[in-house]
Amino acid sequence: MRTYVVRRPAIGASAAELDAALMRLRSFEERPGGLPVRWMHSYALREPDGRFGLTCVLQSDGQQSLERHAAQTRLPAREILPVIATLPARPFAPTMVYLVRRRSVWRSAADLQRAAAIARRIGDEDMAREVSWLHSHAIDEGDGTLGTVCLYQALDAEVLRQHATRAGMPADEIVPVLGRIVFREDATPPSAHGSAVPA
Repeated sequence: MRTYVVRRPAIGASAAELDAALMRLRSFEERPGGLPVRWMHSYALREPDGRFGLTCVLQSDGQQSLERHAAQTRLPAREILPVIATLPARPFAPTMVYLVRRRSVWRSAADLQRAAAIARRIGDEDMAREVSWLHSHAIDEGDGTLGTVCLYQALDAEVLRQHATRAGMPADEIVPVLGRIVFREDATPPSAHGSAVPA
């Protein structure tokens, strides 16, 4: 068996059609005595035309079996590419986006800046494979203190709690983000107290 990358662009116009394609791949795998093709994993893609595509990593005895697999799963293969080597850079880490709320933590923008520097260092140096800080909004809590609403990519909520503990700040609320709906981009986001204070 050899490893192949199979490119399947624009297989669905909606997330439901993408789900249906993945279900066809899964059900084919569960058939006894099928083709000599093993589905390893896939990457779901949003194509430039807005449709959904897949890039699949499969093991097979050859291109003909993969062409038959494409026909039987009704998932056309634009390219069937034999893999000659895999060059690992770092382990694949499936991540989700989370909103993290930190309430009434800092007395000043300078305090928040110092905390942000610590949080960034820990994320970038100590937990780079587990946490990626996207951006934050500094919040005037109305009682003379500052809080934040932050967006992170992370392996899970527990990793974000560990990051917060190591950075010496709370994580009062951690909520998974299911998507991003953009009505209008803010070209000049406001900064808190005259300086950017992410945390």
